[in-house]
Amino acid sequence: MPMRDGRAAILAMAAVLAACSPAADDKTAAQAASPATEESPATQPEADEEGARQAAALPPSDATFRYIGRWAESVDQCRNEAWTFTSNRLTAPEDISCEFMQIEKSPGGYAVDAVCTIEGEEEDNNITLRFAESAGAMLVEGATSLPETGLIPCEPG
Repeated sequence: MPMRDGRAAILAMAAVLAACSPAADDKTAAQAASPATEESPATQPEADEEGARQAAALPPSDATFRYIGRWAESVDQCRNEAWTFTSNRLTAPEDISCEFMQIEKSPGGYAVDAVCTIEGEEEDNNITLRFAESAGAMLVEGATSLPETGLIPCEPG
């Protein structure tokens, strides 16, 4: 049965990433992810469609800290809503910042013990960063202070 759980996680991940992608080629996947709430690809600017095709590749899997760089939920958000990761810090939109206290490599990514500050309130977090190679994304999971989301790299890795 673990295989089914893995498939369910991959399907859920694909749905999240499809919802973040404005590319017309992903129309079917985006509609399947959430047909009632998705904005029609016809309403997306053509520049976003071109930008989605030019999304940067994931950083190399042998990088010491593969997560370093600017990441966003969509190519359009790379301009002014990017998440910025350094080796020991994360800053995200809405005045979110996290200091990485301990970083350990884990299967498919990293397990990070962090202290996050949101609106002046500090909170301990256990953040999981995983890389979805086929989707070209990094998944942020497990943190109580951060939204669970899929992020794409804003610049080449």
